[in-house]
Amino acid sequence: MRQTILVLPDVSAVVQRAAALISQRIQFAIQERGRCTLALSGGTSVGNVFELLVADAAIDWPKVFLFWGDDRFVEQSNPYSSYKLADEKLLRAAPRLPPSNVFPVPVAAATPAEGAREYSQTIADFFGLKQGDWPRFDVTINGMGPDGHTASLFPNSPALDKTDEIAVMNHASLAPWVDRVTLTFPVFNHARCVLFMATGRAKAQTLKMVLEGERNFHQHPAQEIAPVDGELIWLLDPSIAQLLDQKLLDQNGVAR
Repeated sequence: MRQTILVLPDVSAVVQRAAALISQRIQFAIQERGRCTLALSGGTSVGNVFELLVADAAIDWPKVFLFWGDDRFVEQSNPYSSYKLADEKLLRAAPRLPPSNVFPVPVAAATPAEGAREYSQTIADFFGLKQGDWPRFDVTINGMGPDGHTASLFPNSPALDKTDEIAVMNHASLAPWVDRVTLTFPVFNHARCVLFMATGRAKAQTLKMVLEGERNFHQHPAQEIAPVDGELIWLLDPSIAQLLDQKLLDQNGVAR
C-alpha cells in the first residue's frame, strides 16, 4: 500500500485537489484499460467535487462507470439518498454519460439484505468475476465519520467481519437511523485508489486514532482500509489534522 497524507489550506482546497486527483485517475484508467470505474459516496464536499468533475472537459464520460460505496436504503428521491446527490450534481450534468453506465444501489429490492445480494451480483457480473475474485475499482471516494466509520461500515457492526461478500446490509449507528447497503472491506482494499476526504475540528481526535492509534478496526473501521495493491490518499484540512504527529505527516508526503 502506498499512503499519502495531504494537509491543504481549507475545505475548498480539499475539494479542488480531490477533483483533480480523480480526473487524473479517470484519464489514466481510460488510457490504460479503456474505461474507469468509480465507487461514489455522499456529502456536501463530495457534491462540490461532482460539480468540478462535470466541468472538466478532459473526462471522457462515456467510458466512466459509476457505482456507490454505500447508500441508505431509501427511495432515490429521498433527501437522505446519496444517489439523489449524485443525480443532481453529476448524473444529469456530465456530458454524454450514458444511463447504462450508472449502477446505483437497488433500493427497490424487497429488503436491504436482498438489495445487497442484488448489488453484489450486479458488480460481479460487470467485472466478470469468478468465485473468490474481487472487483477492482479504479477509484473509491470515501469519507470518515466522527465515530471512525467509512462507507456504512460502522463500529462494532456485523458488516465489519464480512470478508466473503461484495456488498452487505448494515444497520446505522448514527442518524439518520435507516438501514444501509455497503461495500465490504475487501472491495475497498482491492481498489487501485482509495481517496479519503476528511475535514473539520470535530473529527480531529478520531482521525488521530485511525492513523496513529492502536489497531482496532472494530472500534475505528477506517483503520481497516489498506489497499493491497493500490494507493491510499488522505485529503485533510488543517483543523482535522491538528493533532497528528508531524513525523507521520513527514513520512507520508504532507503538502501544506
